[in-house]
Amino acid sequence: MLSPLVYANTIIKRSLQTDVPVSPLKLQKLLYFLYAYYYSVNEQPLFAANFEKWKYGPVVSEVYQAFQKYGGNRITDFAYDCNGKVTVIDERHQAFSECLQAVWSKYGNYTGNELSTLTHGEGTAWSKAEGPFLKIEDIKEDGRHFFGQNSA
Repeated sequence: MLSPLVYANTIIKRSLQTDVPVSPLKLQKLLYFLYAYYYSVNEQPLFAANFEKWKYGPVVSEVYQAFQKYGGNRITDFAYDCNGKVTVIDERHQAFSECLQAVWSKYGNYTGNELSTLTHGEGTAWSKAEGPFLKIEDIKEDGRHFFGQNSA
């Protein structure tokens, strides 16, 4: 599995291509929706990192650390790996590309705060988390809920 930073970079690439700003908060929530939707559709997680229950919603620590320097501002550059390279997902990968397009079309124009509010709704994985991490099956249910799928 690839690092969550690769998926974050791919979201940032879309942001830069479409001139739709993405802050670190918004990036975290779009990454969460991408993960949840991908998992609900493809029956497998997108990456191995856990989502943590933070005050403003689900967070992947590695992604937070990579982009925290932007604060509440627009992200203007990518995360680099230990070799100084930027990696993004080839959007010709159909299953991923379809999920990214669905997430971007539905939530790309929301603000980070609006997306945070959505992740805090009653019955979401974030609201149900009793410890520091969201449960993967609850995340999968969020994917179904936020994208209008019926539960399996």
